Amino acid sequence: MKMKLRTLALTASALTAMLTLSGCAPSAPVTAPGAADVAFQHIHKLEVSDGDLLVASHEGLYRLTVASNGETTAVGPIGGLNFDLMGFAFENGIAYASGHASPSLPNTFGVPNLGLITSNDGGESWTNVSLTGETDFHALAVMTGGGAEAHVFGIDSSKQAIQRSLDGGKTWSEGAELVARDIRAIGQQLYATTQDGLAVSDDNGTSFRVDSTAPGLFLVASNQDGRLAGIDTSGILWSQGGDGTWKKGGAVTGMPQAIAVDGDRVYVADERGIVRTEDGGATWTVLKLGR
Repeated sequence: MKMKLRTLALTASALTAMLTLSGCAPSAPVTAPGAADVAFQHIHKLEVSDGDLLVASHEGLYRLTVASNGETTAVGPIGGLNFDLMGFAFENGIAYASGHASPSLPNTFGVPNLGLITSNDGGESWTNVSLTGETDFHALAVMTGGGAEAHVFGIDSSKQAIQRSLDGGKTWSEGAELVARDIRAIGQQLYATTQDGLAVSDDNGTSFRVDSTAPGLFLVASNQDGRLAGIDTSGILWSQGGDGTWKKGGAVTGMPQAIAVDGDRVYVADERGIVRTEDGGATWTVLKLGR
């Protein structure tokens, strides 16, 4: 069953965020006080890896090691590869990515679009998996544990349907018809942020239902224990408790670009730079990026 979502009125910040379905939304470079040597033009995704923060950016993949006081060491672009990572996911030690090539990339990468590529060494090297030169996924989600191969899901802005692969990204088919800003896989469920609200699929993206109990998120992330967190269309941070109920937190600044969760710690890329909160957004620490 296909699900076509109706168009609802959005706040200005949500409308700007939805523009990323067709490309990078205009934004100021993401930087921080004292960080003249590290500035990101645009951040597409944040993921946590062994306590570090992976930053999938317009200029490649970076790894950030963050101290308790916010002092942060940035390494990258990893592998010296400065491609535009539009879609990114990290699952079971494997990085999945998509986006656009850059003139300095080796010709083994797809041009103009990367298709789906994967890395087993933290981004030092990449392998072409499928759709090389053809597709630019603006978001990726990976589901493991349901079979021998990972299930990979993507948002292709040229198609109004979830793209899905049940064989680790080798072959693709279309799932439910919907327009989504962000996707996240948890267990055997796929979540998508839509203009109708947070949509959930229990059948590998074939159909979706809107979770009426969830806030209207457009960015979504998850904890290691599978609990969700996200930012709604007003810029408010939300987190899901162990009983499934949602707790409203503080606000981000300007248009957020990405979110990641590590235990009670939440990272957000917004107009202040990359920021961190451990109290639901009541207070924030701006990461002091350096090399």
